[in-house]
Amino acid sequence: MELIPCNTCGSLKFKTIYHKSSPRGETFSIVKCKSCELVQVNPQPNFDEVMKYYEDSYFTQRTDRGYDNYYSDKIKNEISRVFKLNLRDLGFFDWECIYQSTKTKTLASLDIGCAAGYFVDFMKNRGYAAEGIEIADGPVNFARNQLGLTIHKENFLSWDTDATKKYDLITLWATIEHLHQPKETLVKIKSHLNPGGTLIISTCRYGILAWWHGLAWRYLNVPEHLYYYSLSGLKTLLLTIGFKDSKSLSYGSGMTAKANAGFFFNLVKSILDRFVKITNQGDMMAIRVVFNDSSQNDTLKNRSN
Repeated sequence: MELIPCNTCGSLKFKTIYHKSSPRGETFSIVKCKSCELVQVNPQPNFDEVMKYYEDSYFTQRTDRGYDNYYSDKIKNEISRVFKLNLRDLGFFDWECIYQSTKTKTLASLDIGCAAGYFVDFMKNRGYAAEGIEIADGPVNFARNQLGLTIHKENFLSWDTDATKKYDLITLWATIEHLHQPKETLVKIKSHLNPGGTLIISTCRYGILAWWHGLAWRYLNVPEHLYYYSLSGLKTLLLTIGFKDSKSLSYGSGMTAKANAGFFFNLVKSILDRFVKITNQGDMMAIRVVFNDSSQNDTLKNRSN
């Protein structure tokens, strides 16, 4: 494999940070771009090589990078708890109330990398024309057959290339770090958003906790995670593409929840989780931006102030 240009800035100058082996015994280089400082796996395995890591066992057998049973109510409830907190903290519900008041038709949402469709189901229950898009067979089948959801089994970049489908909300929950072409994905997302529509992204954050833990950082999963953004780097990229009015937060102390954890562990985790959120130093982050493309959006912004 050869080095590829940095996805954010196009540079070919990198500093090697780590070499790390995958569960299959393949070793990958994790580098930092010397120009924009985006941390990434480079050289990069192709799509088919990465897909080997997303077999059904990824969703049904607990490892340091998978789930004990992604389709269980326990996992669904925990995932739902986190995205509801993110929505609240990002001011989504306030935006929704104002935005919805200007519309006469049902709002539409698209969750990219929707997995089993839990967020799609949540938005459907809120009255949206909710859709998801996912490439893994198992989660797609579950979302369609068990939850009755509209899920496109497609690669987003090659799906609806004329952007005939428009949405009011598009989300990438813990997805952008998995993508081979994240910048191109964000550009395409903009073409699918209605004026005034909003984009929400959550992803692991390369910051002080990632640096502190080094190779042991809980999100340094190669090659599933190909890109590791800083908070400022991702916000800058979104603004450069043409999104506006970014709102963001970070959370997560780096202490992963454990089954049957003791009182002391849970107490320390609770304290540290609150501390990193208050100080904005968590190793997860979420960002919400708006696609402003008409004078209508100035009215929306004024009404929200």
